[in-house]
Amino acid sequence: MRIAVVGHSLIHIRQRRFFAQVAHLGHDVLVVCPNRWATLECTRSTESGPGWSYTIEPLPAPGEPDMYRFGLLGLAKALADFHPDVVYVQEEVGATLTRQALDLAKQLGAARALFVWENQQAPTPEQDEELRQLDLLVCGNDAAARLHSAADNWCVLPQVGVDTDHFQARPDVLRSQKVVFVGRAVPEKGVEYLRSAWPTAEIAPWRDWLQLPWTLTQTQVVVAYSQDTPQWSEQAMPYVAVEAMACGCAVVASQAGAIPWWLGGGYTGECPGAILVPQGNTEALREAIRQAVERWEPMGQEGRGWVVQHLSSPVIARALMEQFNLLVEVRSVQPQ
Repeated sequence: MRIAVVGHSLIHIRQRRFFAQVAHLGHDVLVVCPNRWATLECTRSTESGPGWSYTIEPLPAPGEPDMYRFGLLGLAKALADFHPDVVYVQEEVGATLTRQALDLAKQLGAARALFVWENQQAPTPEQDEELRQLDLLVCGNDAAARLHSAADNWCVLPQVGVDTDHFQARPDVLRSQKVVFVGRAVPEKGVEYLRSAWPTAEIAPWRDWLQLPWTLTQTQVVVAYSQDTPQWSEQAMPYVAVEAMACGCAVVASQAGAIPWWLGGGYTGECPGAILVPQGNTEALREAIRQAVERWEPMGQEGRGWVVQHLSSPVIARALMEQFNLLVEVRSVQPQ
């Protein structure tokens, strides 16, 4: 199958490596993203093997890009040259790029798939109509699925899986850091609650994604205590938490946003490597950290096994391809 994936977040190496995994299942994959976004830059690359190919095609995004108002110069040519069977857009419902890519897919006769979170705001009637015309809607959490029930064909999957080869425990490294926060040290991430509950917790300095496993594999307990605000909520699968578990860390996480759905049994079985704590509760957070410090080793082992079984890149790539295979089969027997 020939799959074109379009979106601004694909400039991040986590996303690009996931779609390389999809290609290795025996498909031709084209990833189209901006050539620069925020502090990230991307250059063209291609690789191939028997029965598969993988190409990254970065294109200019004119103007001052944000998630809603930007397009990609040269997208029409890139898609036309590739001849995709499926165009998979990972962008917000109302974004300019979403409409641009889906319109081009329709012109090319390709199946049209869209990934969404959008769990804080109901779609407009116009957006509902657009969703009904999709071949597949991939929802990034349960709340997005409820909001976008207008789509005829939908599923719930994370945006990408966890690279459990990159994120893995290294038994030769001493876990000298007991309790660590990893991520942006901003109020909505609950850093002040952590400092109050566990004053000796370390706020890890920023690490590039490629270097992050070296921080995690030295850590016993990772705290991801996000807090919902009127302007922000955890919509994605909590990658900090699941990547930490893949490295053998115990995790203490909040019940904010989509976190309890992903880790508390909504998507699959309840995760044994994480303790979930109500938001804004310093005492409960302190007790959860104490338990995790005492049990970090078995929690880390069980958590990694759970991530490998349910959320690893090969597992999610196969689940996504099951959906793509089904929609292409359905389209092949429908009059165009």
